[in-house]
Amino acid sequence: MFKMQAGLAIAGSAAAFGFPSHVLADIPGATTLVYHFSYSAKQSITARDSANPVMDYGPPSNDPGGDNAMPGNGISHYAGTLDDKGTMTVQIVGKPQADGGQVVTISEAGENIRRAPTATCVVYGNTNVMCDPNKTVYTEEYTLLRFLGSKFVDPNALDKNKHWEVSQDSPAENVTADYSINGNDNGTMQISEVRKIREAKGGSLTTDVQTKIGYNVAKSLPTMVDEYVTQRHDNGVQGTTTTIYQTTLQLVSDTMAKT
Repeated sequence: MFKMQAGLAIAGSAAAFGFPSHVLADIPGATTLVYHFSYSAKQSITARDSANPVMDYGPPSNDPGGDNAMPGNGISHYAGTLDDKGTMTVQIVGKPQADGGQVVTISEAGENIRRAPTATCVVYGNTNVMCDPNKTVYTEEYTLLRFLGSKFVDPNALDKNKHWEVSQDSPAENVTADYSINGNDNGTMQISEVRKIREAKGGSLTTDVQTKIGYNVAKSLPTMVDEYVTQRHDNGVQGTTTTIYQTTLQLVSDTMAKT
């Protein structure tokens, strides 16, 4: 019953960007990053199990002339939670490609169930992400991946208020994101993100994302991410599903710092 939906990235074929789909580890010359992560998902479902009132419930009536039992309305409520924490390991492979894409590999080692072997992805500065569709890449991994692209912070894209926007449309969904630089301490920026994902042609699935990002400009990588996602699936009279995702990431190891 616990349904996980990302809707936060664009999937692609490994062959499309020239990397094999097998596991890549210990790549010579690659920069290795290790992040500690925590992840939680809380889902609440309101479902109409019956279109008509159901059997009465409640204690028997003490009134000989009446019945105090309450009629059911056919609506049920369900809830579920999922929590984990652990580490993610990223390798940044070579230099950005001609189209600006950066090849990376990512894996996840959760303490409980959030474990994923190495997958190859290409990340872009506009937060687009393409990963090998034959590999498992979790929602929280995409949270990190979309900020790893070269020129995520592009000085040429900033307005006078240190703000920029990203808008992406596909046949499946429309994505808009607003970014603001709220502080800069010797090259470590504090960036806020407000991201909205909507199904194309006005569907019933909406995703709202609010994120705080610590970002090292010189290295073009996030040092901290705190993301809060509200996803709502409206099924009309049949009910609604609301899921709250919370992900935190903290950079704990960086081989680039040793070079």
